[in-house]
Amino acid sequence: MRTRILFILCIVMAGLAAFSCQDSDGTTTDGLSGKGGSTARFAVTATHLFAVEDDALKVYQIMGNGALEKINAIQLNPGVETIFTRDHWLYLGTVDAMITYDIATPANPLFVSSYSHVVSCDPVVVQDTLAFVTLRTFSCRPSNTNQLEIINIKNPQQPVRLSSYGLNSPYGLGVDGDLLFVCEGESGLTVLNVKDPMNIHLIKRYDEDDAYDVIPHDGTLILTGKDGVAQYDYTDPDAIKKLSLIPVAP
Repeated sequence: MRTRILFILCIVMAGLAAFSCQDSDGTTTDGLSGKGGSTARFAVTATHLFAVEDDALKVYQIMGNGALEKINAIQLNPGVETIFTRDHWLYLGTVDAMITYDIATPANPLFVSSYSHVVSCDPVVVQDTLAFVTLRTFSCRPSNTNQLEIINIKNPQQPVRLSSYGLNSPYGLGVDGDLLFVCEGESGLTVLNVKDPMNIHLIKRYDEDDAYDVIPHDGTLILTGKDGVAQYDYTDPDAIKKLSLIPVAP
């Protein structure tokens, strides 16, 4: 069932990417970057697709007819789990680090830095000069750390942790302005105010539905749970409303 949900989320991601990759005058941009979910294993820019396997980063060029041509493969240490892109940066979530690559030249990603953390599952999203990483060890790794970490990435070569926030069982996450949405599996969705990264505070927890990954976009939240892919209106973060559900059979 989770595989089907992830497949639908990939379709949603591609749709958001296609919507974002053109300006109002029709010119192509890289504005689609960062529209994917935090647990994704691929990321798309206007001209390239980047995909991660356990020990590799693969680069594909998107051809004019929509076909993909593999143009590069970079060997990595085992344990790569997720990928996220923002502007000309790639952020890889691994079992023990957040790794940053510069993709100003998309065909040849350049290693920039590695931010180490405890061995855990670690989705990552980025906004401006901050990276938000969730570390979960309850079910996937042999330690006892379940928290959010906020990292200053203003200098990509020297990422610095600013703060952390304890959570129950964090999975995927998404950020929009001052709002951070953290999926906590069977514990539901946690909404945090991260305007001041040194003073994170809880807005509300929604435990009616399971939550595993999320994409916030213009007041609408796309969330994957055990029942399928749901849309929520979060214009009022204190009273999020479910708009629709695409059910996924077990």
